[in-house]
Amino acid sequence: MKRFILNISLLLLILLTMGYHFLPQLFHEALGLVFLAGGLWHLILNRRWFTGFFSGSWGKLRLLQTVLGILLVISFITALSTGIIISNRIFRELWVGVELHRSVFVHQLHIASSYFMVILSGMHIGMHWTGLWNRLKKISFLKSLESKPTLSFWILVIIGWTGCALSRLDHVGDRLIMKHIFGTLTSQFPAGVYYIMLLCMMGLYAIGFYNLQRYLQRKRLEVKENE
Repeated sequence: MKRFILNISLLLLILLTMGYHFLPQLFHEALGLVFLAGGLWHLILNRRWFTGFFSGSWGKLRLLQTVLGILLVISFITALSTGIIISNRIFRELWVGVELHRSVFVHQLHIASSYFMVILSGMHIGMHWTGLWNRLKKISFLKSLESKPTLSFWILVIIGWTGCALSRLDHVGDRLIMKHIFGTLTSQFPAGVYYIMLLCMMGLYAIGFYNLQRYLQRKRLEVKENE
């Protein structure tokens, strides 16, 4: 239960910190530090993942999941470290007179790695969706979706299209390749609308990774049955 609460808290922290244009800069930086602490605690709790690299057999699915995990850790470290470097509030005094603090490259890297972290976190949710759903469906409304496949389908469609819409409106592709974006329509949205759309974008990648994972699992079973 404690891990579940931590994971949900990390999800909320990602969403909140990504809404930097809705937050005072000091609050954005403070949330980033809380997220750093929570992320490190999450890594400590899952340290067996690091020690298990050289045990067991490796297939396409495990390789995919491992690459996802490594990229997520890299994006997490990059986003938080660059955030500390460009800090204008909490760590400002550390960077007085340091050219790196004003580097456009570091600013763009911070933005790009943050969006990569959002996308990879969505995929990470998709990877663990079965276990997560077993907890979520204890809520009666969510559990009722299992008996309504048509409704579930259209909810997924809405999540997917909303995630695509945010990606387009927020120029996510341009941000990922570190283009300088002065402003987008999303900054004019109400905060609640933006956060819901951002959650849907994570959901889009969660759906995609979950289905890719199921496809690879089916392929592995077919190979074993044919042996």
